[in-house]
Amino acid sequence: MFQISSFPVFSGRLKNQQGFTLLELIIVCLLIAVSLAFSVPTLRQAMVIDQLAASSRKIIALIREVRVLAAQEQRPYLINFDLDRKKIWYQQDFPESKEEKEQTSPHPTIELPPSVRLQDILSGTADKKTSGEVTLWINKQGYMDQTVLHLADDQDNIISLVISPFFSTIKAYDSYINLE
Repeated sequence: MFQISSFPVFSGRLKNQQGFTLLELIIVCLLIAVSLAFSVPTLRQAMVIDQLAASSRKIIALIREVRVLAAQEQRPYLINFDLDRKKIWYQQDFPESKEEKEQTSPHPTIELPPSVRLQDILSGTADKKTSGEVTLWINKQGYMDQTVLHLADDQDNIISLVISPFFSTIKAYDSYINLE
């Protein structure tokens, strides 16, 4: 009849407890090297673009916050962009009392990373600004002029932020968009 073996079929490998063979180690090292060769350039590019994307997300969040704040408080606000020093801040426009004038100081600023710059700002009421300070006015209902902000990095990747005057949506494009 049939004889049943008490040892597994691959018992030769189990008896040898010395470790992996040199061939197995070389194959694993080659697989790791090939996967790193494909992933590292992608990660490097993603980190550079990520600073640009992170900066655009911060600006979008700030603009939305100020528009909501203006509508809640029923007071106009100013968003200031210093294109040369790469800083963005907001403050209340026209404080009503002396106490408010004393308390009206610029709110915390957003400072862009060294690799990201505000290339230019196009507004519906003003010409294209590429340097200096630009101020955007938000009325007490949270409305503002249609505006396009262009952010760029050291490798000339561009993100255009298109701000709608009446809607709270801010659209981001990865190309240069003109005001139409």
